[in-house]
Amino acid sequence: MFKKITLLLILLLAAALLLSGCGDTDPAEDAAEALSPRHGGVLRNAYYAPTNLDPAFLGTIPDDHIGRQWSDFLVYIDEENQPDINRSVAEHWESDDTAKVWTFKLREGILFHDGKEMTSIDVKFTFDRLRDPDVGAATVGLYENIEEITAPDEYTVVFRLAESNVDFLLDLGDYHALIMDADNENFATNWNGTGPFMIERYEPEDRIIFTRNPNYWMTDDDGYPLPYLDGLEFIFLSDSSAQVEALRGGQVDYLLYLPTEFVPLLEEDPDFVVYQKPSNLSYVLRMRSDRAPADDVRVRQALKAGTDRAAILEAAVGGLGTTGRDTPIGPAYGDFYLDVPEPERDVERAKELLAEAGYPDGLDIVLTTQEVSPVPAIATIWQEQMKEIGVNVEIQLVPSEVYYGADDMWLEADFAITDWAPRPSPQPYLAQAYMCDAPWNESHWCDPELDELARAAGSELDYEERVRLYHEIQEVFIERGPVIIPFFVNNLWGAHVSLKNLQPTSAVGTSLDLRTVYFEQ
Repeated sequence: MFKKITLLLILLLAAALLLSGCGDTDPAEDAAEALSPRHGGVLRNAYYAPTNLDPAFLGTIPDDHIGRQWSDFLVYIDEENQPDINRSVAEHWESDDTAKVWTFKLREGILFHDGKEMTSIDVKFTFDRLRDPDVGAATVGLYENIEEITAPDEYTVVFRLAESNVDFLLDLGDYHALIMDADNENFATNWNGTGPFMIERYEPEDRIIFTRNPNYWMTDDDGYPLPYLDGLEFIFLSDSSAQVEALRGGQVDYLLYLPTEFVPLLEEDPDFVVYQKPSNLSYVLRMRSDRAPADDVRVRQALKAGTDRAAILEAAVGGLGTTGRDTPIGPAYGDFYLDVPEPERDVERAKELLAEAGYPDGLDIVLTTQEVSPVPAIATIWQEQMKEIGVNVEIQLVPSEVYYGADDMWLEADFAITDWAPRPSPQPYLAQAYMCDAPWNESHWCDPELDELARAAGSELDYEERVRLYHEIQEVFIERGPVIIPFFVNNLWGAHVSLKNLQPTSAVGTSLDLRTVYFEQ
């Protein structure tokens, strides 16, 4: 009996000590370690296959959307194209009075997927790589204004610029600028990022599968860890109809860049929600201006005069957007946008211009076109419009992975239609596609006046003067530019009603923040 009582007392004492220890635990710490009712589930998406997973060379919509899941940005650009410090790996930033010296303080304790802590060395390495001409990333022009990047301590990064740049925070949010591990030796196959999801398996012809990063640095407002989802599955389907059928059939849960022709179908179905928001997403019909026939400005003007932009907007995307003015700067940029009347179609003037350029009997051109909605529709409508001015357009349809593939078809074709995603500010379009030495100068256009205006706009501190400069830039495009931009389409997504907290964005449509979406239980 004495032994039984002694054993009972020992057990009671141990229980009391255990309860006492629990009483000292911080409830907030318990919440942070636990999972909320919103946690769980695998989010599935159907879209085209990516062409490159190395962030320095991302070039397509799926490339971008995939990259955003496995790494983070020094400066995160929010749904309204503004820097968001709460979602950035920098917890503080400031610039000097000239906007030439920018200092960033990093959050401590952010881990790469392999457990290594992210430091200023990794941030410096990331941007040095993106601006290195020997690497050849598309961002070399965007970041050529950076003179030096230093890392004075583990959590501080300083950028010194050659010229003032009030938009520098927006430039740092470019979709190529995912923070990379400085020790990584193969960015094409080793996706060691800091992002909310980790790549578990990549099958290039089929799908990519992510799992939740259990050590991710962000929490929600209640202290619960993000992301809520257990994982992601991106299924590669090259047909937009098949993508929509996969959504309606329950094989996937949401769609990026929902084709406009399917909007009425999903809006009528109570099981689905269509999200949309105005953006600067455009499908640029560009003319290669370094060789005939589009090296003659009169030919470019003739093709513009023969184009009915409103008709293309209505027929190609059901009017879900705004007509363009043949300049990459659209109404989403507010005061920077040159708000002039839509050009009126003038068939006779188009014929006169062609005759003046030496083509009185018209001409034949080949238009290289991606097999992705709504590009074929745009091509077909424009083809019909061009017939009326004597231009015979042969449409060459190719898969997106071929268009943007190793042979750089999109940079070489004489006439082509390229989808250009929104940027946080107008400057990246100029630096990446339209200045003489732009890395993605698909039109091969070189206009010294445009270059001078673009450089001035990128460094001007006075807001009103920047407005004036961007207006002049648009006047140059309208007068002699190498592009026809029929419209800017709204960002569109389709999703099952059970998917909650999806935040539409006027920025890049691929920038949906999947960290906070969840399935309704």
